[in-house]
Amino acid sequence: MKNINEIWGLYDQMRPQQIEAIQKKTPIAYLPWGAIEYHGNHNPTGLDSIKALNLCIDLAKEKGGLVFPVVHLAANLIKSYPGVDFPKHSIEFSEKLIRNICEEYLEQLVQQDFKIIVLLSGHAGEPHQNILKSVAKEFNKKYPDNYFWAFAEFDILPDDLLVANHSALGETSLQLYYAPTTVDLDSLPKDREICLELDAVSGKDPRLATKEFGEKIVKTYLKNASIKLEELIQIYI
Repeated sequence: MKNINEIWGLYDQMRPQQIEAIQKKTPIAYLPWGAIEYHGNHNPTGLDSIKALNLCIDLAKEKGGLVFPVVHLAANLIKSYPGVDFPKHSIEFSEKLIRNICEEYLEQLVQQDFKIIVLLSGHAGEPHQNILKSVAKEFNKKYPDNYFWAFAEFDILPDDLLVANHSALGETSLQLYYAPTTVDLDSLPKDREICLELDAVSGKDPRLATKEFGEKIVKTYLKNASIKLEELIQIYI
């Protein structure tokens, strides 16, 4: 269990007095938003959730605050991509439900006296991600004394480092960095090009993925996210 004097913590693993001690100093809530989705044979179905949770934890360690459990609910998964046939290993929900859950979650985080809510989407499907961003925008208008920041990690990174991808070089490298035992690069074909239709990969070749590249992505993400969050802290806390 984290010491009560720590600047960050996992909300669901802390007692009330520990939560309140952190929140008094840094009323920031991190809401990692993931998915259960097919990511090919080389990555786990929870990749988006694992990525979102760990990116939130790393940022909380830098800037303080409380990290909530992952929301494992997403719309617009690969099973619905046109031209592909991956019906299994994805649990998909409606866009309406995603909006409702996001609205209710943010409303309750305001009631719990958090001033800044960081909503990090590990799933890049559209319009899923835009739904989260639009709800955050609506709440920024509704609660001008609070700030709701909804984004995906690639939103704050240069395109030559990371862009939206599905189980490709970027996501696979992040997975190798955070949870290497869940990745099996040997399961990828060695005698042909990687493609979406056969391998569930959209983006650069994941066979080139490394833990070191994942670490580079994380370090740049932390640098950029910390700058943004510090600006928000100066205004809202």
